[in-house]
Amino acid sequence: MLRNNQLQRSFNNRANSYEQHADAPAAVNAGATQLASMSGNPGFAAQFDVQFILKYFTAVPATGVYTVSTAAAVAAAVPALATQGAAFLYGNSDFAAGFKRLQQAFPLTGGWLYGTPGIYGKDVFQIPGFTAGLLGFFTPTVEAVLVKGDLVQPIYVTSGGVVYVMLSIIRCSQVGYGTLLDALNSDKFIQNMIRYIQSDTTAVGLAQYNNNIFIMKQSLFGKFDSDFVSPNSFKMPEQFQTGIIDVPLKTGVDKQRALGMYINYDVVLSQWSIFIQYVDKNQF
Repeated sequence: MLRNNQLQRSFNNRANSYEQHADAPAAVNAGATQLASMSGNPGFAAQFDVQFILKYFTAVPATGVYTVSTAAAVAAAVPALATQGAAFLYGNSDFAAGFKRLQQAFPLTGGWLYGTPGIYGKDVFQIPGFTAGLLGFFTPTVEAVLVKGDLVQPIYVTSGGVVYVMLSIIRCSQVGYGTLLDALNSDKFIQNMIRYIQSDTTAVGLAQYNNNIFIMKQSLFGKFDSDFVSPNSFKMPEQFQTGIIDVPLKTGVDKQRALGMYINYDVVLSQWSIFIQYVDKNQF
């Protein structure tokens, strides 16, 4: 598995007896309530859920009008586009550069191109090729599928006078994902498990488990390291829930750390429930 990094060792050195015992109950409110640890769950200090969502549109560059589409319709119109998108979790520092390094680490195929990522509700989105003044994304058609705080990575291609758009969206159930991403400017935590959920348990949905999860770090001056784990390697024969795999990925997360994966074009929804062992909050 992955080696403990310096951040994780630093956390462990300062951890109290609760963090040092994985089977300890997870505190919710020290004076009132606790969540008891359960078989199959690690001890955790916090937990949150993220959804990886793909949404498709077609658009006319001259007018900026978007029309809702589907993975099947896009693949039927341009078969080369039946390939993969990508999603990047965390990576606060690289997000400040438009995910420049992470996009390089996950090249797209079939003609797809990366647009500039942003947080819906505060950032301006524009697909290259639209007539000047037509920003495209600010239409009710597109806004209807977004929630404030979503991280949106536009992916697009122009073919036959039509712009095909894939939105790779990361959404957090507990807080606006943009809030969580921004907090990594100062806060750090240790993640100790991912519960990887595919609600589509057909062959199409379960094929998403074939895509490795990459763990990446980019230093202040650009040094880049990566490792990966295979979700399929953690399938348990005795587990009867075919759409759930627990990945015991324990890693420190700060503004330099990112997780990334390819998403099959026809897997429009995946969910990670992420368990946090320890949080180091910088409070001012």
